[in-house]
Amino acid sequence: MNKSQRIYLNTGDTENQNQDKYIKVKLEQDVDNLEFMSLSLGTADVYQNFNADYGVLVGRVLANGGIGIPNAKISIFIPLTDEDSLNKDIYSIYPYKTPRDKNNEGKRYNLLPRVGEKNPTTGIIKPKQPFGSFPIKEEIVGNLPFLNVYKKYYKYTTLTNNAGDYMIFGVPIGTQTIHLSVDITDIGKYSMTPAAMVTNLGYSPNLFTDNNSKIKPSKDLNDLPNIETQEITVDIKSFWGDTENFEIGITRQDFRIRSVLTNTFTIFGSVFTDGDNSMWGEDQFGGERRIAEMFRARSDANTTVGMNSKRIGIVTEKIYYYPPEITDDEINIGAVDPKTKMLVLDPSQYSIYKRKGDFAFIITCNRNKVLTNDIGNEVPTSYDNVNGVFTKFRGFITLEITSEDVPMDFSGEIGNNTEVIPFRYKLKFPQFANRNQSFRRPAPIEDPHTINWRKQNYTFTGGKLYSLAKFHGLTWNNDDRDSQQWNLNGGFFKQDVINNATKDPFWNVGVIVNGDYEDYENSIYDFPSNSSRSGYGDIFGSNWMNLSIYLPQLGYLKRGYSYPDRVRSADHFTKNKEDDYNNVYYYADNTQDIAAYDFNTRWFARSDLNWTDIIEVPETDILAMADVPEKGFTNINIPSATGTTYRNGVYTPTDWSAPCPINGGKINGTGVSGDSNDTKKYFYKGYDTADCIQFIQSLGLV
Repeated sequence: MNKSQRIYLNTGDTENQNQDKYIKVKLEQDVDNLEFMSLSLGTADVYQNFNADYGVLVGRVLANGGIGIPNAKISIFIPLTDEDSLNKDIYSIYPYKTPRDKNNEGKRYNLLPRVGEKNPTTGIIKPKQPFGSFPIKEEIVGNLPFLNVYKKYYKYTTLTNNAGDYMIFGVPIGTQTIHLSVDITDIGKYSMTPAAMVTNLGYSPNLFTDNNSKIKPSKDLNDLPNIETQEITVDIKSFWGDTENFEIGITRQDFRIRSVLTNTFTIFGSVFTDGDNSMWGEDQFGGERRIAEMFRARSDANTTVGMNSKRIGIVTEKIYYYPPEITDDEINIGAVDPKTKMLVLDPSQYSIYKRKGDFAFIITCNRNKVLTNDIGNEVPTSYDNVNGVFTKFRGFITLEITSEDVPMDFSGEIGNNTEVIPFRYKLKFPQFANRNQSFRRPAPIEDPHTINWRKQNYTFTGGKLYSLAKFHGLTWNNDDRDSQQWNLNGGFFKQDVINNATKDPFWNVGVIVNGDYEDYENSIYDFPSNSSRSGYGDIFGSNWMNLSIYLPQLGYLKRGYSYPDRVRSADHFTKNKEDDYNNVYYYADNTQDIAAYDFNTRWFARSDLNWTDIIEVPETDILAMADVPEKGFTNINIPSATGTTYRNGVYTPTDWSAPCPINGGKINGTGVSGDSNDTKKYFYKGYDTADCIQFIQSLGLV
């Protein structure tokens, strides 16, 4: 059995991390492996002579006073010899007699890649913007001068591991110059985005292009805000040679980079709404003014339900979060009141990218701070410690398309002396509730379901990409017996059929028809389907859609509501009551709390039908989605996808009661409890000119 001996090299000196240290350790004679920091070294390869004429150099590249930085490049700088300076082939590749000398491109000595390389397994290209001059493997192997230069002048070159540690074995003893090259946009999970460098590090926007999404190129590495190089002179000691005391010596040299890193994540997606003159609420019975007419698609009903009539606009977001001093344990046990303890993230504190139909928010982590310990593990530290980096963010987001951005300048009626005006949903992410347990109008003692709605949140992790998902709930009703409708069926009208996509789409609130019929070319927009109906073709409803959020327009009965027993709208939006005092609440400005002393829940859609969630989207999945030519697709089109949180009729997240609300997510969208769940996952990149996958690629986020 192999025996290991750990050598502790941590001196605890955080003020002098750029000074070399020579650590002598008494060695056990029967040890097989030496372990230090996050590294190890087999002894079978090191005791080849009675005295070592070489040393072992180890160290850690640090930022923020104690975080190990991956993928930093380290080398022992070897000056160009006088003989080689006369060789044009060598000199053209390696003109460096000092690290400050420049090559024929005007770039000083560095270890950064000259071009980005694609990982053959993942397809990911790193770095996204290469600025260095170091040759790639193909150039070294296939070009003899490159190979000779590499073997002679780059023989002592390495890069740091995930803990920020490096080791160079066999370094000549004596005084050596140690070089560091770091690109802070290419350091693994702590990689900075150009936008975050402006927002969080205070760099001038003049150093960036394309709305701070790309770094302005320069041949002088000193002009690049993401590049840092250092040289330190180190006295390399002999690794071993004390045969009496069995001691070895290791030279440790740490680097501390000047950049103060912040950890960010991205939320992206697309959003669309109904067309101009489209809403649910239409007179179909000659002025009878029935409740069921609020479930009727406005004429031309084809345009209301058809995909070809939709619109895109600029989304408006609001981000709520828990500050770092509130612990996860306090939040998890429900001991924190979001009304007073959460905060709203100021737009100046995160990077915002929007175009019609698409959005991307780059947000800085602000909780769960960590440091790297001596053996390379991340360990928690106090949120107010000046050292370390935050790794998490916890909160929720709300989205809407305002009427100022996408107007709804029309009205209708459901009979004489009535007036139906359109409104558009707002949604909170995440939200979910069991049937008839949606958030409700406040009372002297607040309803527990409203408290649950307010407390529902998501924990984001730095370095990851997230999008949104929405369940497309359906409510169908064409019954004329208003007196019986108020005998509510679990929070819905008695005559409602919920989450059945096969019902007549002209009466099925929330349905989307994406099949071609008559003169309506709905299919050109590539929206996926999970059901169909004779005469209309493909339909979507009663299931989850990932990436793209639909914000429907419903009719709100503003005048004449007493005729249909004081109904205001289809109960797809909120639970109706005959009592006018309650019934008007979510159709008007109000003082109901959301969080962070923020209030007004007007137009927020009920949480027991309109479920929403946050989904994590791996970078490899985004590349696979980009290769799908259609805007809409399913997981069948991306068989290599590794994302595990995409929503569908099967997956139930931790602490959720079911995969879908009220018998949703069934095959063919039937809404029948005994039918099989639909295992497909549905995705949509964006309506019309919107394409959220292409958008984040254009921003250099993938």
